[in-house]
Amino acid sequence: MAAALEYDPYSYELDVDPYPVYRWMQDEAPVYHHERLGFYALTRFQDCLDAFLDWETYSSAEGTVLEFMGSAMSGTMIIFMDPPRQTRMRNLVSKAFTPRRIAALEPEITRIANAHLDALEGRDTFDVVRDFTAKLPMDVISALLGIPEADRDDVRAWSNAVLHREPGEQLPPPESVESLARLSNYLERAIDERRRRPRDDMMTELIHAELPVDADDPRPLSDDEIQRFITLLATAGNETVTKLLASLYYWLWRNPDQRRLLVRDPGLAPGAVEEILRFDPPSQYQGRTATRDVSLHGQTIPKGGRVLLINGASGRDPRKFEDPDRFDVRREIDLHLGFGYGRHVCLGAFLARMESRIATNAFLKRFPDYEIPEDGVERMHSSNVRGLAGLRVEIPPGG
Repeated sequence: MAAALEYDPYSYELDVDPYPVYRWMQDEAPVYHHERLGFYALTRFQDCLDAFLDWETYSSAEGTVLEFMGSAMSGTMIIFMDPPRQTRMRNLVSKAFTPRRIAALEPEITRIANAHLDALEGRDTFDVVRDFTAKLPMDVISALLGIPEADRDDVRAWSNAVLHREPGEQLPPPESVESLARLSNYLERAIDERRRRPRDDMMTELIHAELPVDADDPRPLSDDEIQRFITLLATAGNETVTKLLASLYYWLWRNPDQRRLLVRDPGLAPGAVEEILRFDPPSQYQGRTATRDVSLHGQTIPKGGRVLLINGASGRDPRKFEDPDRFDVRREIDLHLGFGYGRHVCLGAFLARMESRIATNAFLKRFPDYEIPEDGVERMHSSNVRGLAGLRVEIPPGG
């Protein structure tokens, strides 16, 4: 057996490249147990898929982020719920988060992306995260919700700060707590404004969303429920696309042959998005709590045990994907778990895919050739989100 490795989701060293540790876990410890931090972890594709589907055994009700599992935050957001409560909330939210409303955003997403890229034209270097990928998704979510352009910088800053973690610390730093409070206060005022003066935006739709009258519980969403869903959109939804795009641009730089394929054929962009979701996704794990003893691979996860379904590892499982460590934008993928799966599959997946496709083609059309200097990569640090806080690109003359 290979020497034991440690999987510590709070480790800054692991952030650099967790995939060798994931491979060791898949081969040597498919039911990994971290005694000090008190969790189990599954890394193989089929094990993660089975657990995502078996929500009755692997419950979300105690939270899905390790540092908050079992805390007072459990059960306050749709991702921290099980059916039937989760089903009711998802059905209500879906009435506002419709494919029609999302698809209608495509011209606005294109406009927003091009406006940010216009500002970068003629520059020989810029930070693609701070100047583009961190701005686009929050602007899109703000447009969807109806947040005025004058407020978007503040909302973006508060949302980004909520997920940050300091080295060795499980709980959020004071700055994150303060940012969450400011975001909550802003949304409280915005919801109250929509109740008094409805608008044609998703926030107003959420206020008026209600299940049919013959449903078991036809009440509308409370202000608290609306605010928590919007907070989820403004944090997880924002971070997902920000990190997805930055990682994609980084790996396209590391694989210039793949970048040239996309430059020549923009129609490959949807496949490139799916490949980065398999290869190096923003969401690395989803936490669950075992509702019964589970025997798997000769080990027992006890009832009440905290379990991390590491979807970030599942995409590199050689039992599912051939040559999994090769980045290939033309790879045919029948299923990956980058957006989760089952009852808790990401509600905003369609929007994230559309944003990423538009942004990637728009970026490569402007900057088909770019370099990343040795000191140009800055990683963000979170127990469950992987990605870049900064990515400095250099544009060659004539590029």
